[in-house]
Amino acid sequence: MLFLFNPSAIKLRHVLLNDLSAKGIDISIALPQDYITCWQKRCPNVRFIPFNTFSGTSIGFLNNFKTLLIIRKLLKAEKPDSVFLGNVKPNIYGGIVAHLLGIKKIYGLISGLGYAFIDEPGLKRTFVKKVCMFLYKKSFKHFTHVFFQNKDDRELFLKHKIVTEAQSSVVNGTGVDLEAYTPTEFPKKLTFFMAARLVREKGVFHFVEAASLLKEKYPHVEFVLGGNIDQNPSAITEKQLQECSQQVNYIGYVEDMAEALKRASVFIYPSYYREGVPRSVLEAMACGRPIITTDTIGCRETVINGENGYLIKPKNTDALIEAIENFIKNPDLVPILGHNSRILCEKKFDIHEVNSQIYERL
Repeated sequence: MLFLFNPSAIKLRHVLLNDLSAKGIDISIALPQDYITCWQKRCPNVRFIPFNTFSGTSIGFLNNFKTLLIIRKLLKAEKPDSVFLGNVKPNIYGGIVAHLLGIKKIYGLISGLGYAFIDEPGLKRTFVKKVCMFLYKKSFKHFTHVFFQNKDDRELFLKHKIVTEAQSSVVNGTGVDLEAYTPTEFPKKLTFFMAARLVREKGVFHFVEAASLLKEKYPHVEFVLGGNIDQNPSAITEKQLQECSQQVNYIGYVEDMAEALKRASVFIYPSYYREGVPRSVLEAMACGRPIITTDTIGCRETVINGENGYLIKPKNTDALIEAIENFIKNPDLVPILGHNSRILCEKKFDIHEVNSQIYERL
């Protein structure tokens, strides 16, 4: 089975590769050489194929035609008996090419629908969404099975007849490694931590605004932001990031999330992006942190309101402030709700259980 994802997804999928390999499936994955150098020791039984990758964001005709051609070249050379595709371009172009080349078993993973499917006005966004829906329909009709990470995305694709009931299923996100992410003591200072790709729809500005207002009232509380600037069309600019850094403690890209969470009391993720199930939230839950996130697609899968955190209205700074202030006024809730986060994670989001759900459909 040949895997084809956007290269950065290897960080989220390497446990899946290893779990499937351990079950006797011959696994290959196509990646740029620098990614192979970083990851082949962590996936010793996986075959890595050097592959010049493609842009994940461009919608230009020439760029997308080039993507189709390089995927065709890869699959024609490798002649896999089955392919497993993830992210937008591999799913769309990989699926079309795999069918044309006569590959019988084609699997896809929808880990959120992203920028184009956010419910906001705009001619460009509307155009991209319609094109994506059309291409998904052309590609997915040939898929053996499509895995979704939340029921809302699956229902959308069922409604538009892109997939069928029998051809699709929902798994609990990417899952999280419960041995790599474990509960630790809380910091002495009450600290609210947000880590995300720095795009507007992740709710970064709402977090920064809430922090700015609450710091005046509660100077003993700390607010920390982690993440790097993204290539997304709505990415935060360097200038905007500098302005944000004046209101919160900006720590840059978070390389070691488990280590960063040791310095957090509560994890905040005020996203209104079209998420699958946000991995950073699962990692925070596994580390025993309460969660404040939005009652939106993907995010709502992670919180039982009032039990392991709070679900708030999206794009609503006042609701975010209210949730944060509840922890400030009632700090004893932090370890209680944090413990419940870990319990929920163990029941629902164990990465090996999620991977077993996928294996059963292959």
